[in-house]
Amino acid sequence: MTEIISERRFTRTAPDKCRLSARMVRGKNIPQALAILQLSSLTASREIILAISSAAACAKEKDFIPEKLVVSQILVNEGPKLKRRRIIHQGRARNILKRGCHIKVFLKGEADPKVVNSMKEAKTKVKTKTPRKRAAKGTKDGS
Repeated sequence: MTEIISERRFTRTAPDKCRLSARMVRGKNIPQALAILQLSSLTASREIILAISSAAACAKEKDFIPEKLVVSQILVNEGPKLKRRRIIHQGRARNILKRGCHIKVFLKGEADPKVVNSMKEAKTKVKTKTPRKRAAKGTKDGS
């Protein structure tokens, strides 16, 4: 079993909200996880959908079968916080933190056996380069 990692960084959603929707899809295969998130009412599920679909596209590029991939782990770490001020009564101000997060998706699965066999055959056929002939010094080409 091999693992594919995809990361979505600097999303403008609070990490606590993303963690709620990430818990729903751990251990599910990709089509089932995407279906669960699309029917979810949480706004943070959009960010998780983008992260999972990006990981699935990465896996498809590396000749994995997307239906057989499982979301083994999702990490939601804190990202940068945008600091804003809200003016309140008597000239005072309160801090407002607009939180962001980084989402990391780990997929586990097996590669397509037909493609793996063809890759092994391609590795055995190694092309050898023939050395180039150099012109002797003093001639027109090798001056």
